[in-house]
Amino acid sequence: MKLSEAQMSLLRQTSIFYAVPEVTIEKIVASADCCVKRYEKGRLVYGKTDFSRSLGIVLSGNLRVTKGNAGGHAMIMSTLGPASLFGAAALFNNETEYATDIVTLSDAEIIFFAQRLVQRMMRFEPQIADNYIKYLSERILFLNKKIYLLSSGTAEQRLASFLLDNIPESSMSELPLNKLSLALNVSRASLYRAFDALTQDGVIEKEGKKVCINNAERLKKYMR
Repeated sequence: MKLSEAQMSLLRQTSIFYAVPEVTIEKIVASADCCVKRYEKGRLVYGKTDFSRSLGIVLSGNLRVTKGNAGGHAMIMSTLGPASLFGAAALFNNETEYATDIVTLSDAEIIFFAQRLVQRMMRFEPQIADNYIKYLSERILFLNKKIYLLSSGTAEQRLASFLLDNIPESSMSELPLNKLSLALNVSRASLYRAFDALTQDGVIEKEGKKVCINNAERLKKYMR
């Protein structure tokens, strides 16, 4: 399989291929254990029992990651854009169910690296092994932070964390506001007050269901 120059450039930007020689990446994507799949908007990519033991990288489009809670509601975990990785929870274990649901928010292209290919990648290119460990460490920190905020953070902290995880800076993005109070485990009144506080501070703008981050660095201060 041969990728376009734009796709190769994107792969070089991903955390897993940081500082990896381009010739090595080209050999990896040429493997029979590597494939590109295209999905239409609204398609399930990974689900509870519908997944593969592969590491995925988004080449184009956006995906939403959700997880069902005890009440049966889907909690929004994150939004994945181009160069984002997913699927680590499917690798190197014997679990028969995947931890989250991943659905396309737009038409998308995704490149998949089968588990046996990931093993060969790390065996023959130590930089990839180092990159993968760093990626997993960052995921642990991300999930610990999310658990803390959902269990004891203020409404403003929870909302700030959610916005930073799910929408790009300076881009007006539509959010499922009717599900957001459940996802953040706050009342609707508290959620509206949090939106008002962030809007009045000028760090975000809100127009109906659409939200834009004006200043990501200032927004991060709400999470301290």
